Amino acid sequence: MDAVGAEPLVRTAELRISRIQQPPGLRIEGIVDVHTHRHLSGALDVIASVEGDLQLDVSGLEFLDLGGLRLLIGLARTRKPGDHVELAGLAPHLRNVIALVGWDDTPGLRLGDHRVN
Repeated sequence: MDAVGAEPLVRTAELRISRIQQPPGLRIEGIVDVHTHRHLSGALDVIASVEGDLQLDVSGLEFLDLGGLRLLIGLARTRKPGDHVELAGLAPHLRNVIALVGWDDTPGLRLGDHRVN
């Protein structure tokens, strides 16, 4: 994933989001909660029009609330047929939450390699 030297789309005390080029997508690091949803939503809007598969590297997330997870799932749901959003570096507990609420079958969503805690 290539984000070295990339200017962050979002840089706050809690959240940093940078664009990655290969594969196209975002690296999301820090805390996603009610205070940072608007930042995440804005960054997702930036890449929403990119055609083809997208990757969201979430391996640097310290916390992701349900509202933030809904934003990520929402992006997957808006993809054209055949285009996917891969959640790469997903923590096992988040993978479990996604399965528990039934979002693991969301069209356009791929659960990538998980990170080891």
